[in-house]
Amino acid sequence: MGNGRVSQVLARQYDRISERLERGIGGPQLRTTLVGDLTGRVVEIGAGTGRNLPYYSKADHVVAVEPSSGMRSQLMGKIDSAAPAVEVIDATGERLPFEDEEFDAAVSFLLLCVVDDLDGVLTEIHRVLKPGGRLSFFEHVRDVGRRGRTQDLTSPLLRRVQFGCRPNRRSIERMQALGFEVQVSDPPVPIKPRPPFSGPYFTGTAIRR
Repeated sequence: MGNGRVSQVLARQYDRISERLERGIGGPQLRTTLVGDLTGRVVEIGAGTGRNLPYYSKADHVVAVEPSSGMRSQLMGKIDSAAPAVEVIDATGERLPFEDEEFDAAVSFLLLCVVDDLDGVLTEIHRVLKPGGRLSFFEHVRDVGRRGRTQDLTSPLLRRVQFGCRPNRRSIERMQALGFEVQVSDPPVPIKPRPPFSGPYFTGTAIRR
């Protein structure tokens, strides 16, 4: 989740709540696409309850960054079933406790819509990636036209009732502005049923130039 304000109650229920989303996005296949080919040393920002861990089939070492104590407690219970070695870190995406150019890859999964400082998180990811390293992401961004304008209007309310989610984030544009070379899925990832105010959703890679 990447949000330290997640309550203990939500953390305990998060996996159950996520099942509906999993069915709507084809969860196992999407997660395999997202992390299955990553190699070397990988950092996942906002790892939540660790739902991606079983799909790291080629990574040597995964560092799971999660600021919510409730989420971390759920995540710790899944480490034994994970393929690579997993290290769990209490930190936020805005202040990653790592050296420059430490990681071969980074992962974000529905993270960038909830972080307080989008540019700060992307700058930190850029810093800790090796040159040519990639951020592998599944995120939703602001739409265009009337739907985008509706997202601008509803974002302040939705942020309060949907755990900090901001549907009008321009995350891909900010990746490009901060020095990443970005490729996204075309067409966007289909979501069934489509959320009324969020989307489009994309998988993609952002390469540190």
